[in-house]
Amino acid sequence: MKRINRNLGIPYAVGYILAGLVILPLIIFGANKLFFKGNDVDNYLNAYLQKSMQVKVKFDERPQTYRDYERYTAFLAKKHGGIIHVRTQTFYSTKYKKFFQLRMANVSDNFYAAFSNHIKKAGFIMTVNKDDMENSQMGTKSNPVPVFKVVGDEKPIELSTQSVDGKSTIYDNWDINDEEYENSVYVHLKYVMSKEEFKERFEKNK
Repeated sequence: MKRINRNLGIPYAVGYILAGLVILPLIIFGANKLFFKGNDVDNYLNAYLQKSMQVKVKFDERPQTYRDYERYTAFLAKKHGGIIHVRTQTFYSTKYKKFFQLRMANVSDNFYAAFSNHIKKAGFIMTVNKDDMENSQMGTKSNPVPVFKVVGDEKPIELSTQSVDGKSTIYDNWDINDEEYENSVYVHLKYVMSKEEFKERFEKNK
């Protein structure tokens, strides 16, 4: 009769636990350090934000816009990685003779629905970087000025919904707030901007 050592399950269980608690986290930590480090933005974020300026835009007629979607991984994790979603919307301003591109990170689709409705009848205010605006190489269709904050001019960017009882209309404010703005700038500088561009812009004279 073949004997089965029932105690073999214990070493396997211990090994499985050790792999999950020790080995896998070390692998994830190493991968994050090697592949998802990004640019060293912490020392330059405030300097970029301090050079912000506001740009007012109002369209006389509905502009042609170009929409796209970008996805970035900020870090790995055992369950869900740090996925960053950036829905872009590019358009041309005849006032400034430049292309601009909305680049808010992890912002609800409701913002873009509200923004599309808003620009049909009202103006808006974009927050951009002064150096980007003054850069003659930026503002083209292939290299638009990035925009990380948009609010309504005179009235907020809103999206209307019906109340639960259907007797009234509720207006939700979808203006981009300061926290969302700073997060989008951080994502852009750390994960979107190439290392070569980042070094040329921020670290060249360090």
